Amino acid sequence: MNQDRIRSVCSQIKAAGLDGLLVCPSEELLFLMGFSPMMCERFQGMFLTAGGGSFYVCNQLYHGEISHAFGAEMPIYTWLDGESMTEAVSRALEENGLGGGGRSGCRLGVNSSAQAFNILDVAGACGIQFVNALDVLEEARIIKSNDALSCLRKAAGIADKMYDKAIAFVKPGMSEADIRRFLLEGMASAGGEKCWAIVATGPNSSYPHYTGDGRSVLEKDVVLLDFGCAVNGLYSDMSRTFFIGGISDEERAIYEIVLQANQAGEAAAVEGAFIPDVDAAAREVITAAGYGDAFFNRLGHGIGYMIHEGPDIKKNNLRKLRPGMVFSIEPGIYLAGQVGMRIEDIVAVTEGGNEILNKAPKEMIIV
Repeated sequence: MNQDRIRSVCSQIKAAGLDGLLVCPSEELLFLMGFSPMMCERFQGMFLTAGGGSFYVCNQLYHGEISHAFGAEMPIYTWLDGESMTEAVSRALEENGLGGGGRSGCRLGVNSSAQAFNILDVAGACGIQFVNALDVLEEARIIKSNDALSCLRKAAGIADKMYDKAIAFVKPGMSEADIRRFLLEGMASAGGEKCWAIVATGPNSSYPHYTGDGRSVLEKDVVLLDFGCAVNGLYSDMSRTFFIGGISDEERAIYEIVLQANQAGEAAAVEGAFIPDVDAAAREVITAAGYGDAFFNRLGHGIGYMIHEGPDIKKNNLRKLRPGMVFSIEPGIYLAGQVGMRIEDIVAVTEGGNEILNKAPKEMIIV
């Protein structure tokens, strides 16, 4: 249990006007406790109170594992299959001042992995009002420590090296699955954890979060790679686009526009910058070139203990950048069913400037 992180979250609970917070198994629970068990359909999670108390509710199936991981200081409430889950939760809430005993109107935040069917049952049976507390948990970890930044750099470095290897590896006839497997195995062998990858070739590159893997690489193809891994639970995320055997004039023009937008966004992402201005710096490059409608996603997302966390780099996030914030800058142009290109780096805000964590080349590459 990381007491500093617990205290930080509890202060955010108070600031949000909540009575407590439920954190179900997730990267968020891992951040707070250093452990996150398997999630199944049975309700389980850690409750934090605004006053700093904590307790855990789970099926008896998980009691031994939770007790071993969290220690004797964590009260654990359980029920058996065939018994009432909501009765166990109600008892836990009442004994910790969060409900029961005729009390109603208790407001508890929930994290990103809470399952709606369980939450609805608990709310109905226990008189609890559950509210979205994603921002509470994000705010508690939005400023990265020096140790966290070191892990983020290492994770970025693993991805950088894999891009160099991928350029030498990819050949016509290979499937997207072949390339994805190469990336995952390479990052894992370099020490990366929780490795992941998107490989989109040819027209599949026009779908920003493409999930297939069956197409084979052809001559004159675009290859878009989006991949990363974790080091000590902190993630990398980078995207690069390169070309097989040749490139059309339009593709060349699009690539240069995306590269300029990436560079403009990164140049604007410094301490004190207003986030909507950072988004605009990159977006205006693409809009001025006539492709504004083909750049329809936010410019970036925060990264750390989850691949997507705060702060989002988008026009309606009305806050300024602070040292220790870490996020992606990933402009792209996507012409559905034709071609897509994205260049993505991770940026850490520093005092008076920023640090680009990814060092992989961004110049146009044709193999």
